[in-house]
Amino acid sequence: MLKISNPWMRVTLLSLVLMLTACASVVGPQESTGDDFESNQKQLVGDMPLPRGARMVADQSLILGGGNNWAGRLVLTIPQATNEVFAYFRQQYPEAGWALISSAQAKNSILVLTKQDRTATIEIAEGSGLVATKSQVTITITPRSTVTVTDSPKK
Repeated sequence: MLKISNPWMRVTLLSLVLMLTACASVVGPQESTGDDFESNQKQLVGDMPLPRGARMVADQSLILGGGNNWAGRLVLTIPQATNEVFAYFRQQYPEAGWALISSAQAKNSILVLTKQDRTATIEIAEGSGLVATKSQVTITITPRSTVTVTDSPKK
């Protein structure tokens, strides 16, 4: 059995376990139905616009929190081709207040955006085993780092 003597470590570990347990009710098996996800989209991911027909792949997603303050990973299947999905995110997210930091459109495309204290990484790939025009999108949201890079000390 693991013994933790530091009380702050105990509180942190307990908080983490409770958050993960709470998320288990959000993430279910397989792909969500379009209607279920669309009706709960605002509650789950807040002000993040998603293309029409987006379906959450629940067994690959992990959403911590909800609304405009969630963090984690959201995996989606989208019935549009990857180039259309890339154009959608590149246009819609800046209109929703996200600042585009970088993007690369290729076989597997990626966009990096920030908004207030969060960073979004959006990966777009052709869906594996899906109809050729479907895309698989992974959106990873993390708190934005406040660490600044400084020159290394001179010897």
